[in-house]
Amino acid sequence: MGKLKKMFFLSMLVFSLALTFSCREGKPAEELKDVFSLLDLDRPGLEQVRACCEAQQWDRASGALLEYYRTREGIFIPGHDSREASETDRLYADDALKHTFHVLEDPVWNYGEDIDWEYWPVKNIEMRVQLHRQGWWTSLGRVYCTTGREKYAREYVSEFRDWVKKNPYKPFGISQDGTVSSGAIDIDSPNECFAWRPLEVGIRLLRWVMQFDMFVNSRSFTPEFLLEFLRSYHENATILMGSFSPSGNHLIHQSSGVIRAGICFPEFKDAESWVRAGADNLNKEITRQSFPDGCHFEFDPGYHIGVVQSYDDAIQVASRNGRLDIFPPECLEQLVRMTQYYLDYCYPDGTHPCFSDSRRHDDLADRELLMDVSSFCDSREARQILWFATGGEEGEEPAYKSSGHPDTGFYTFRDGWFDANIIMPVKATERGKWHAQPDFGTFELWAYGKMLMPDAGAYVYSGDEEIEKERAYFKATARHNALTLDDRDYDDPKPKVIEWNPDANRLIVEHQAYEGLTRRRTIEFVDEKYFIITDEVRGPATGRLTLRNCLGSGTLTEESPGEYIYKDGDVDLRVSVSGPAGSVLSIDRDWYSEAFHEKTERPVIRLDVPRAPGAGVQRFFTRLYPVKH
Repeated sequence: MGKLKKMFFLSMLVFSLALTFSCREGKPAEELKDVFSLLDLDRPGLEQVRACCEAQQWDRASGALLEYYRTREGIFIPGHDSREASETDRLYADDALKHTFHVLEDPVWNYGEDIDWEYWPVKNIEMRVQLHRQGWWTSLGRVYCTTGREKYAREYVSEFRDWVKKNPYKPFGISQDGTVSSGAIDIDSPNECFAWRPLEVGIRLLRWVMQFDMFVNSRSFTPEFLLEFLRSYHENATILMGSFSPSGNHLIHQSSGVIRAGICFPEFKDAESWVRAGADNLNKEITRQSFPDGCHFEFDPGYHIGVVQSYDDAIQVASRNGRLDIFPPECLEQLVRMTQYYLDYCYPDGTHPCFSDSRRHDDLADRELLMDVSSFCDSREARQILWFATGGEEGEEPAYKSSGHPDTGFYTFRDGWFDANIIMPVKATERGKWHAQPDFGTFELWAYGKMLMPDAGAYVYSGDEEIEKERAYFKATARHNALTLDDRDYDDPKPKVIEWNPDANRLIVEHQAYEGLTRRRTIEFVDEKYFIITDEVRGPATGRLTLRNCLGSGTLTEESPGEYIYKDGDVDLRVSVSGPAGSVLSIDRDWYSEAFHEKTERPVIRLDVPRAPGAGVQRFFTRLYPVKH
């Protein structure tokens, strides 16, 4: 027995020393005692914490507070029920142990043994700001919860402390005018402009809650670290309360962040003010940022569904914690309309068009979002959303197939819903906000499970001169299924809807593409089998007109003059193109992007013709006939 007692004593000593060493990496409780003043110690469950504070026994108070958080009940924290680590989580977590951070999918950099939070080899602003959202910490958490291996929790605590130490908040004088959409930051700005941009603060408030819940029971999550975490979390919330963006999707994410902060940490004295501020913002912005028909004002499918998801995050955390009263019925009803709008142009695989800055995400893979939104009210749109969410087993099937929204400019031709073979979403909106592109009348074509004519997408956001050139390339009108004059970007007039007839599957829209040149596009979905597209231009402007039909990554061959066959696996797309006298047809090569920093080369059918003085009306014809064999 003496030998066993000695071994037990030695093991406890080693554990005690390890815990002491871990604590010494942070701050002793005495130095963190101000954190207790941020808390409402009169809340039920905090009696022992309050007693220890009154006795100025800070170590005991921090220990009692940690025990409170480890055992508290009645608070639902998002992500608590989805802790199983995926293979991607394991990759991200194991790389994080070596300080190789998956900030985005590509590129991946190592930030050094002594983490350099300002390391930035490629001056892409998205990579720099995403670093301060610490998304890989969630992967560390899932892997820790799945494996129970302490090294992942220990790494999280170490990186958290390192980030807090090296990224102190400093007031910075960047105007908030740019943060409506882009949150533009000059590449030469000091580090705090990237680390403390309001959008990053809001996203940290969202993510840190989940990460806290994953690690709070680990040995590395010491009482002293708890105080460090709470101090930093409160600082982020306080700073954000004084620096909300004036509008845009940034404000939505920020507001969802402070709501989650207040609801999931009601122990903070400021918690209720955070909840109220976030709810006030969201309830006001739902009508400021979306049109009555449900379209988000960015005219970008990715940001549209992103805003819906952010609202749903806030609504679900409020509902699961008994606070749904902070959202009036009008807000919930508009979220239903926004979701139905999104479903109108989605593909059967759950992805959406890559118009503007959208990526090809499978946003509706698990249908959980649809189930949430379908419960917000009892309307026709809600029942239709339930039909999608349940695969047609419940709810109400839409009475239409093709859909149009003339007030905002998205139209979709389709021959069905779940079993749809042919879908063509068309973007004929105004220019929109920062994320939009000068692409009036562009479209994608999806048929028989293949994306035959993808949109140009967006390869990058903002950065140095080289990054801005790459962004401008993909954003240009000439990268789209469009008709250009001298390959210039379109001007930005209000579009005109000449006709939208869903029964006849016909759309006619018009806009002043350039000074002195009006363009009209007619799209007809003939017998729900193929498309006839007519473009006509009129006006005194002169130059070179170019019509482009941009295809995917398959193969294109010319069968005869003006007749082409594009092949993608077991699907063919037969393309016929013709134009005015003097037209010259050719096959060009171009690029499209469906994911950040990824691009794919593709063939483009190009028709060029001069527009001389007095040319009058010039017409161009395209037929698109998809066939499965």
